Amino acid sequence: MLFGKPKPTVTTEDKEWIEDAFLWFEEQYGTDFLKNLRIIEPTKEFFDHNFTGTEKDAEYALKKCMEYMDIKMVNVELYFFSEAPMEFEDEGIVATQKADGPGTEDFYALGKYSEAGPNKFEIGLERKQLKNPQSMIATLAHELSHLMLLGEGRIDENNEELTDLNCIALGFGIFTSNSIFNFEQWQGSSHAGWQANRQGYIPEQAAAYAMAIFNNYQNNQTDWYRHLNKGIRKMYEKNIEYLNSSDLATKFK
Repeated sequence: MLFGKPKPTVTTEDKEWIEDAFLWFEEQYGTDFLKNLRIIEPTKEFFDHNFTGTEKDAEYALKKCMEYMDIKMVNVELYFFSEAPMEFEDEGIVATQKADGPGTEDFYALGKYSEAGPNKFEIGLERKQLKNPQSMIATLAHELSHLMLLGEGRIDENNEELTDLNCIALGFGIFTSNSIFNFEQWQGSSHAGWQANRQGYIPEQAAAYAMAIFNNYQNNQTDWYRHLNKGIRKMYEKNIEYLNSSDLATKFK
């Protein structure tokens, strides 16, 4: 490398936090479990289903996510809600229903999690997610991670950032990473434009570093990273260079 040693894409504080989190995941799930996980890819091999934007799609995706995350012997009820902007065609007004809670004034809830009784949980999915299978799967994996962390008593208080990392540690990093930032065109009945939106609680840089650490556990590496968005993939490759140039490459194996 021409300009010094490779560097990670995260701050020193985030780097240490992510590394500590993966050591904690080893304690919770076992190193062998992490080694034997396959990263879940957005392909027919993992989701052999024709997604058409229906509730049946979400029910299928939830079942597959539970299978891949090894969630058994619990009852998970899926329901749907809507917090999307509502367009009034005649007036050209867009009204929004905002997510509840402090610090959420500018965000829409995409998923919800609650405990309904012993071994019984409820997961809510925002209906607009049905139109985007990759984002929908990322949301379902996040809410199921709440079940694994909070519902199974691994943590006492909610930690959204750790919940995102848990998704990556259990193989859903492609979906989590690709859904963090979306820039897309939209078309309404009376107007159109471009919109940018964020999903999740960790930045792309942190997700890319976590993906690089996850990669080190894998015994049978494949070219799964080809599914990452261009920006995430570039950061991921930079973090791989950094790990390979340090003793961390052997620490997470």
